[in-house]
Amino acid sequence: MSFTDKIRALWGGNAKPNAIAPIASPQAGIMDGTDGKPSLVWARYDARPFTAAYLSGWQPSFGTPGSEISRERSLVASINLDLLFSNPVVAALVETFATYAIGTGLTLSSRPNAETLGISPEDARALAHQIETAWAAWAGNAVECDASGRHTLHQLATANFKSYLLTGEAVFLVDWKRGAGAATGTKINLLDSRQLDQSLTRVVEGGSITQGCQFDKSGRIEGYWIRPFVLGNVNSAPQPVFVRARTSWGRPRVGHLFDMIAPGQVRGVSPLAAALSSAHSKRTLQEFNLAAALVQSMTATTVESDLPRDAALRSIATDDPLGTQAPPGVSPEAWAKAQTDYYGGDEGVKVNLQPGVITHMMKGDKLVMHRAQAPNSTYDAFDKSLNREAAKAAGGSYEDASGDYSNTSFSAARLAQELPWRINKRRRAAIVEPFYRAAFVAWLEEAFETGRIKLPNGAPAFWEASDAYANAVWRGEGKPVADPLKAAQADILEIENGLSTLEAKLGERGYDFEEVAAQRKAEKDQLTAAGLPYPVPKNREDFAPEDDTSSK
Repeated sequence: MSFTDKIRALWGGNAKPNAIAPIASPQAGIMDGTDGKPSLVWARYDARPFTAAYLSGWQPSFGTPGSEISRERSLVASINLDLLFSNPVVAALVETFATYAIGTGLTLSSRPNAETLGISPEDARALAHQIETAWAAWAGNAVECDASGRHTLHQLATANFKSYLLTGEAVFLVDWKRGAGAATGTKINLLDSRQLDQSLTRVVEGGSITQGCQFDKSGRIEGYWIRPFVLGNVNSAPQPVFVRARTSWGRPRVGHLFDMIAPGQVRGVSPLAAALSSAHSKRTLQEFNLAAALVQSMTATTVESDLPRDAALRSIATDDPLGTQAPPGVSPEAWAKAQTDYYGGDEGVKVNLQPGVITHMMKGDKLVMHRAQAPNSTYDAFDKSLNREAAKAAGGSYEDASGDYSNTSFSAARLAQELPWRINKRRRAAIVEPFYRAAFVAWLEEAFETGRIKLPNGAPAFWEASDAYANAVWRGEGKPVADPLKAAQADILEIENGLSTLEAKLGERGYDFEEVAAQRKAEKDQLTAAGLPYPVPKNREDFAPEDDTSSK
């Protein structure tokens, strides 16, 4: 295989035929289709162990745990990142899923375990309020939480989740450094998943390294081999360094998050992988139909003559262009020149297609307009089909990918959102919440050790019951609803009939019950003090019209 063929193979092209068998014959990626347009194809390919190492490092042989994912993940990530800037379906899915999973950020609902800590429920609630207040201040301050000092924790979480969508992985460091103006040392440092060196695979003393992840003899993660790029330094090519997953006392050091698909999986693959073919085909379909529409908007004009060939030729050699006097024996070249001189010469008659202009034609000639036929009438149905296929494969709905609700009813919208919302909740639990929890546990440890958060009397030290102190619920954006009124009525019916609780329904909407109760009490006290009525639910059995003006 020549150097040129290797480069073509690197970008998914096909190598030219060669008498020597190629190292590998990949059949997945972007290839030239029969129509001349590049086509995205996923297919199994025949490759032997230890092949194509120059492309993406050593690859495990087929049949070993997670081997297929290990082989495909780099190609999927590269295509995803490329299509993000050129394919509207991929861009829409990434932005939509990130908004569903995070929105403006997850909210902490601290739940210290009073029984485990040996404190009263009142002390636990007071401690939770103290933790939540301090956490909100830290997470919303870029100088405090971001290693680069530029983004809030919620912005980092969004970028972290988008990295998972595009590359299948989210990688970050929990650093300890104090920048100017920062009161805390705990910092989150987001990494590009490509900094986790996939090319590094070997056996080491006491364990092994597979695609940059180091395990001990029992298969437990020890750490990661990471290329430490420094922001702003674009001229460096650093070698990978080993970073332990946790410190000797258990503090998280490296976060490596992905959605596990198969046993033995070491690295992650993008959840958009199955949607890429349909998304790419949709873009190709748009390009072809756009070209057809452009051609249709153009016209071609020709001049046709009904004169016999001999009569036309006889009209050339004289000053009589209408052919009344023409000697025989005129050549075709002379005839063509006469046509050119008549219609386009310096003194000839110009053919002008502007409105209101009359053009005099030669005897027997007429103008003929040619126009392309209309594009295929099945375009819209096929386009929607590709949208549905791409969205479904990625875990979304047709409306998520297209933004088209023109033919969607309330019932259809509820059904269309139900499964994607469940998928979103699972991804939030697998990717987003672990990111927040890793940052929260590290920050909470520092807050207790430095005295920023006071321990209740008789409570153990943080390191003695870290799980009890860090127990929490993370609230995200509420479930999207097609009709808020009908959704609220359904929630009320479930609560009134004992099928759900107020806390559960508030949780579905992204609210914390204790915060809502405290806020409602504060509002009622303030309205009462001002002599203003407090709103009363109108579905109570003891409701009376005068309750509208009551402050009770």
